[in-house]
Amino acid sequence: MEDLVLLARSSHGALVASALGPGEADACRCCGAAPAVLQVAGFLLCRTCVPAFALDEPGIDDIASLIWLPHVDQGVLGRIVAALHAAAGQQGLTIHDVDLRGQAALARMAFDALKAQEAGAIARIGTARPSALRTAALALDQVARRRGETGLRVLFNGNWFANAPDRYFETIRSRIPVG
Repeated sequence: MEDLVLLARSSHGALVASALGPGEADACRCCGAAPAVLQVAGFLLCRTCVPAFALDEPGIDDIASLIWLPHVDQGVLGRIVAALHAAAGQQGLTIHDVDLRGQAALARMAFDALKAQEAGAIARIGTARPSALRTAALALDQVARRRGETGLRVLFNGNWFANAPDRYFETIRSRIPVG
């Protein structure tokens, strides 16, 4: 996984999602699992991992947040998040629905535990908003980076960008075996 702090220091406007060209489909460069469906700054990515890279995408703060999770890299976090959404999806639900039961309720509890790690990001860089990571990254010096600010991760909440808010949930549901 690329260092999010270094990625955030790239040229402004470079971190937006775009379609793959013909024949470019491959494994996701971040998590290595699901097939890549989009690219950001030349990185082929699955839908779960796109928000970690698409810091310049309009509405990024509505679909993701920064958390502090230094012991888990972004790719592993992406697989965990996909599994949590799939657990709720097996019941035809999302982890954001109310009155969850069974696996969906457990998935929501696990997601909430991850979401609580926003406090660590706020303590370290003053924000949990992915759109603000660029400014925060520029302010970090080498000493701060050695202290572990690279433990910042992007937690995808499962909603997709405004142009297709249900696209991620539809993708997850399409991969769940019926019966």
